[in-house]
Amino acid sequence: MAWTRRRFLYSTTVLGAAAVSGCSSKLGGTPRADPDARAAAEQDVPSSAPEESTSLAMGVLKYEPFVIEGGELTGAVPEVARAVLGQLGVTDLRFQVLEDIQALYAGIAAGAFDMAGGLTIDKNTCQSVAFTTPDYVSGTALIVPGGNPKGLNTYADIQAKGAKVAVMSNLPEQTDATTAGVNPANIVALPDPLQMMDAVRGGQADCAAFDDISSRTLVESGGEGLTVAKPFTPPGRLPLVGAFAFPRDKTELLESFNNRLRDLHASGDWLTIVSPFGLSEEHIPPPDLTAEKACAGG
Repeated sequence: MAWTRRRFLYSTTVLGAAAVSGCSSKLGGTPRADPDARAAAEQDVPSSAPEESTSLAMGVLKYEPFVIEGGELTGAVPEVARAVLGQLGVTDLRFQVLEDIQALYAGIAAGAFDMAGGLTIDKNTCQSVAFTTPDYVSGTALIVPGGNPKGLNTYADIQAKGAKVAVMSNLPEQTDATTAGVNPANIVALPDPLQMMDAVRGGQADCAAFDDISSRTLVESGGEGLTVAKPFTPPGRLPLVGAFAFPRDKTELLESFNNRLRDLHASGDWLTIVSPFGLSEEHIPPPDLTAEKACAGG
């Protein structure tokens, strides 16, 4: 099974967890276990806009710090969803937490959920689901030894200093490093993030390149002796773009959600909501970034 950013996070934070869990959350209240959540999500999909309904089923991808289980379901994605949907009159928000991203996309496309969160906009899936306006972005960040002894912050630094960078095989960072002019001999491609961190600790690489949010989560969960440099925009492409997703026939619901999500960003309330989960001004989408642009890859 191929490693991905999120599959790594699943394996390190939820090893042995069930593939799907359900919970029901009254806005501002305490969720309760709901063994019938899957059936409810499939059978009770509102056909009208949220202003006319107080109940909504939402699938979310288990990916810290965006979705965090344990007691009340929280994280950047559930809290933003609660804030937006609360303004739309939704008082009963029922979550389905999944670890399989393909199952989540299939559930959205099939109408098993009213919406989904914790996803990055991918041009390969833009034809099957409708994405909201971008909710957050995550640039690239280098994982380096404590104190960053070689002063590595960007690919340009790596190239200029003849440093070695560990990347995960077949992910964008491998191409990014080459595009930025890093000598191919100094690009160490490895099969998973754990080996990337081990390479930096062991001196086989001077740094490792990964997306900003994943880099921080990696170092926080098992990066003894390592730190994360300031994030930067990868050369020649967009950063990872996070958004919510809707079935393509839920355009009215999508438009209502988009209007409130934009208001949340414009007011500054979005940053207040997500900052406890490690997101900052650096993760605010640029004003000219749209779902259409992200779907086109730039």
